Amino acid sequence: MAKILSNKDLYTSNIIGVKVVTEKRAYNQTLGNPRIVNIRRTRYLKICWMCGTAYESFRINSFACNSRCSQNLWYNRRNGINPPARMDQLTKEKNVKDVKGLFEYR
Repeated sequence: MAKILSNKDLYTSNIIGVKVVTEKRAYNQTLGNPRIVNIRRTRYLKICWMCGTAYESFRINSFACNSRCSQNLWYNRRNGINPPARMDQLTKEKNVKDVKGLFEYR
């Protein structure tokens, strides 16, 4: 039987790109004077462990593209089954180049 992947392995081995994004947010102060604040956030381009699709996340500790895939992974791991996606094949440079271009990563 294969060794079950740890959470750390799930979180780190599906990251294929990182981008820092600057966002502007307006906070209303008293008397209607909005205060505009620049916020820098990090976006991670990842591949889902369940279905193998690419998605963007602001969280480094995500491993699934939506709640359905997340629940399926949780159920499989609880029953001793590793995720079906093969990250060693999906994260090769020839497979990742088109996805990075689609999401505008370098």
